[in-house]
Amino acid sequence: MFVIAELALSSPTLVLTPTIEANPSARVRIQFQPAMDPERRRFFVLVEGPDFDAFDDALDDDYTVAEPTVLAEQDGVRMYRLGLTEDVIAVTPTVTELGGMVLEMHSTGGVWFVKLQVPDRDALAAFREFCIDSGIEYRLERLYRTEPTRSDDHGLTEQQRRTLLTAAREGYFDVPRSISQAELAAELGVSDSAVSQRVRRAVAALIDGTLSVDEPPERRV
Repeated sequence: MFVIAELALSSPTLVLTPTIEANPSARVRIQFQPAMDPERRRFFVLVEGPDFDAFDDALDDDYTVAEPTVLAEQDGVRMYRLGLTEDVIAVTPTVTELGGMVLEMHSTGGVWFVKLQVPDRDALAAFREFCIDSGIEYRLERLYRTEPTRSDDHGLTEQQRRTLLTAAREGYFDVPRSISQAELAAELGVSDSAVSQRVRRAVAALIDGTLSVDEPPERRV
């Protein structure tokens, strides 16, 4: 059995805090799989609901992120790739060191809501101590036990997941790109058109599997 904790965290040192505080109506969801790129300190987020001009202005002044890039936009939802700066306190590595994983992280009203899976209450207590020592305001919203699990793929097929992981690793989403579509296709052993279709469908699946789940069927992407 694992412990699942739903937490509310807030601190100026948490990623995107200046941006989500300036845009409290925005719904920002960090994508952990396949979006996290810990070696390059890059990550992906889905953003829904804000005035994107104001959101982008806040991003430009946000000391926690670097090189914000819009990767896709559809029906008022954007996917961004962002880099982490040295000013950020990242909670994910600490959770991993404690034998747990972050299942979900999204903002509401300028606060981060985080869903963790940890081995036991001792691990959760250790994470709480880390937050207190780091100046992160910690509030426990819900606590329960469940069978061990892992974060799902939000509707991605294995081919789509592999395509996105390879594309991110090889710099396909960089500006300028570090690898062309043709080179990425050769790396994956597929055609140029297959790569293009997989990327577009994968982004749509990520949006549909996260931000669209509460929408009526006629409004889903």
